[in-house]
Amino acid sequence: MASKRQIEANRANAARSTGPKTVRGKANSSRNALRHGLAKSCKRDDPEVATLMVAIRAGLAREIGPELAAAVAYAKCDLWRVRLVRQTVLADLWDCPIADVVRRLGGLERYERRALAAQKRALRSLRSPRG
Repeated sequence: MASKRQIEANRANAARSTGPKTVRGKANSSRNALRHGLAKSCKRDDPEVATLMVAIRAGLAREIGPELAAAVAYAKCDLWRVRLVRQTVLADLWDCPIADVVRRLGGLERYERRALAAQKRALRSLRSPRG
């Protein structure tokens, strides 16, 4: 259990850390989640995903359900988006400092790992006998 001194120290620290105060700081922090848009998955009503689902279902030798085809299509779409951003970052090699490009590429790794894991799960379920 926290002592009264710790509780008072926490309250004092919380009072100091209330976020940006200037207009510029608020504008910058409002764009934090919109840096590249990779944190969200592909849109459910995206026509490219629907086309990919049809192609996946048509290209397989056995019948699969729409949920499984959707899972594979979304995983492929997410992976495609990450790789598209990676190409854009690599194209910036001519214009940006190397350290900045390396930092940005490192930030993409977690999104690529997430997309690859989703693809792996979807493909594994394709191989299962109940898929």
